[in-house]
Amino acid sequence: MPDSARSRPAPDTQALILDYGNVLSQPQDERWFQVMAVEIGTSGDSLRTAYWRHRPLYDAGIPAREYWGRVLGTLGTGRQANGGLLDRLIDADVASWTQYRDDVWTLARLFRDAGGRTAFLSNGVPEVMARIRADRPLEGWFDVVVVSCEVGVAKPDPVIFQLCLTRLGVEPAQVLFVDDRIENLEGAARLGLQTCHFIGGDAASRLERTVRSLSR
Repeated sequence: MPDSARSRPAPDTQALILDYGNVLSQPQDERWFQVMAVEIGTSGDSLRTAYWRHRPLYDAGIPAREYWGRVLGTLGTGRQANGGLLDRLIDADVASWTQYRDDVWTLARLFRDAGGRTAFLSNGVPEVMARIRADRPLEGWFDVVVVSCEVGVAKPDPVIFQLCLTRLGVEPAQVLFVDDRIENLEGAARLGLQTCHFIGGDAASRLERTVRSLSR
């Protein structure tokens, strides 16, 4: 099982691939679930469950309004998927995912400035990506940007990893892949990538030590 505490990246590591959610961003602010649940007429837990149930389809590219229509349909509250409600749901969702972890962005730039290749590899949706790109032009930070909704396939599908490797122009063993989800790390490891499990209060400091050692 991938484990950041036991990871020892090879000295010839040439590329760093970073997940976005919970790695380059702070953990999702979930307070909005309860706020919107009151408006919809359900519980925060029910909204959260429906949200994640349909999220893979949204990550893979279905339109936002179709996604939220599915969420509301699952909840069965009788609320119509009207434009105003959908806009508020979309805005709250985007805001929950766009609090940045600046120290990890800095590490990506450090690795790139030292001559390494960097990639942003995320299961993401258009509305969140539009906000991120408006806040931080990604090409200024990363050599390669691969987002599930833009390529029609999501982690841990091996296709999205292969696509990222091809665009980086590196072999799997030359890459350190960082993600918070174990299923994504396992998918990457099966292809031969080195992995780092970004979890726990000391995740950023452990990753910093690793990246600084690779950048020497």
